[in-house]
Amino acid sequence: MESFIPATMMTQHPDSASRYVSVRDEPREAIDALTPQPIGLGLEEVMVDYEGKLTPYHQTAEIALGLVERGLVPGRDVMVTPRISSATKETVFHQLMALMSVIESNYQLAESGSEGAIREVIVPMVETASELVDVRRRIQDVIELGHKEFGGSLDPDAVQVIPLIEEVPELLTAGRFLAEYLDHAEGSGYAIPYLRLMFGRSDSAMVYGMVPSVLSVKIAISDCCRMGRERGIEVYPVFGGGALPFRGHVSLENMDRLAADYPGIRTVTVQSGLRYDCGSEAARQVAIKAAELLHGVPPLDYSAAERDELTTLIGVFTRHYIDSFNLLLPTVIGLSELMPRQRDRLARKSAVGYARAAAQPDKLAREIADPEIAAAIAAIEPARANNLPRAISFTGALYSIGLPPEFVGTGRGLSEVVKLYGQDGLSRLLKFYPGLRTDLTRAAKFANLETAASHLPASLAGQIREDFAAVAEHLDIDFDSAATDERRYHVLLETVQPMLRQMAADDEDWGGEAADHDLVTEWICRLGRLRGSLG
Repeated sequence: MESFIPATMMTQHPDSASRYVSVRDEPREAIDALTPQPIGLGLEEVMVDYEGKLTPYHQTAEIALGLVERGLVPGRDVMVTPRISSATKETVFHQLMALMSVIESNYQLAESGSEGAIREVIVPMVETASELVDVRRRIQDVIELGHKEFGGSLDPDAVQVIPLIEEVPELLTAGRFLAEYLDHAEGSGYAIPYLRLMFGRSDSAMVYGMVPSVLSVKIAISDCCRMGRERGIEVYPVFGGGALPFRGHVSLENMDRLAADYPGIRTVTVQSGLRYDCGSEAARQVAIKAAELLHGVPPLDYSAAERDELTTLIGVFTRHYIDSFNLLLPTVIGLSELMPRQRDRLARKSAVGYARAAAQPDKLAREIADPEIAAAIAAIEPARANNLPRAISFTGALYSIGLPPEFVGTGRGLSEVVKLYGQDGLSRLLKFYPGLRTDLTRAAKFANLETAASHLPASLAGQIREDFAAVAEHLDIDFDSAATDERRYHVLLETVQPMLRQMAADDEDWGGEAADHDLVTEWICRLGRLRGSLG
């Protein structure tokens, strides 16, 4: 009998423009979301988030026991799956605290007479198989401590791990990574009855560009599912994405396209932007469609030649994206500080916070089949910034100046594909990524080239103009026509720019007051609500 694999995972991402949710409100939010329709949203899993976030220790148990009161058994009817913190980016102690909350929750569930349990935890930013086995060892240590103190189960395999893979080079090596994990776990005496893993679309897009992010996730699905078949273990990918195309395009109107673009995914995240900005009814319909579309579909399975072709395309688009990304950073960092904070997260610049890592061109170059493209990638000077914004703030900041990041580097990448491989090359790209035109058409509704250019240095503005022109030429996307349906959005976008420009630049002559900041924040949120997500 197959284990219960949820089709939808509710998350606590701060990407809603409509609602700030405090940690005090999150348990009720989760319980309501997992309550069956029509009373609740009918989602099947909640990710209780401890990564970079001020989540209380007891939140896991509060959600799990609250679900029992609703007649739902965690681990059977729904899943409660904490994302623990990274032991390397934060601390081992923070990770252990999250693991203790899991074991205590399981003890409390047993004490309440429920047969439910928390069976998995998500491990972010893991880079090596040995790191993942270290987490298994810590889980075993905490289980043993729980047994000593409370008499709970001593089964070291009672809580499995879901690795979260978030960067393009790691996605391209995910199949090898998981095979190594299986070997390391077996050598350490840990059983793995089945394997769930999560692929992140947000950070991979922010650091390497949208097209490389999409193609690398597709390769990861193919590689990991093939590895599972070869090793005789079921693999269930989780697609981690937000509502906007840059961060995954998980929306009601795109669910059919999403399922067609990523065959093999078994779970899709339903983040805050979808639930609050697109609305609860849209979230309910996504829950229904995901359950229908994501079960029993054969996964992607690329041949060696197709995989080589895909890695070459990743290299082509990455080079153009990083060229612009490095120039964009000063503008984005200033703008990202103006984005509203919609969850109680750790401050990025605090003693206990951390910023995301920049691209690693040399690491990516080793995975690209074409030697010339690989050499060009290896020669890229990576960004030196140590204070990169988080992906939601990055995306929201660029949308707020009329520059959806979906277009950065994409147009020039399309032109290079045509130059190198002709129209057949473009057709091949669209065969691999049939949703590209749909994603860019959606983003084009919110694009305003002139407004964006006013925020950028001349050299970067020139690159972005080239991107827009090439997208229009190669994919037949009419930006003016796309924007006509969003006139209210564009009036508001143009209205906010003078104050946004001054505040982002931190101009000492501006003399703005706190009320000005509140007004700009409200305008940013209104723009986010109109497009269906803050970032």
